[in-house]
Amino acid sequence: YLRTSAPSSASACAHAPDRLATPRGSSCEECGSTRSLRMCAACGHVGCCDSQAGDARRHYRETGHEVMVSMPVGRGFSWCYADERYL
Repeated sequence: YLRTSAPSSASACAHAPDRLATPRGSSCEECGSTRSLRMCAACGHVGCCDSQAGDARRHYRETGHEVMVSMPVGRGFSWCYADERYL
């Protein structure tokens, strides 16, 4: 999902960072959940999904980091909160 240049394909996103961060942990940094985790693509913050406490979305609202990746990284999907779409 990483940007290579101007967004030209359906999956490209202007909000995606140039480099994917490394996860800062293996559980939600706020509530400790280990299920349905999302990692911030920009800084590596690990938060839980909206079906739990929604800590990943809260991180987006507090930091403005728009893109998240489902965990484990490389086995799921990417989501842009700003555009409200999968990448």
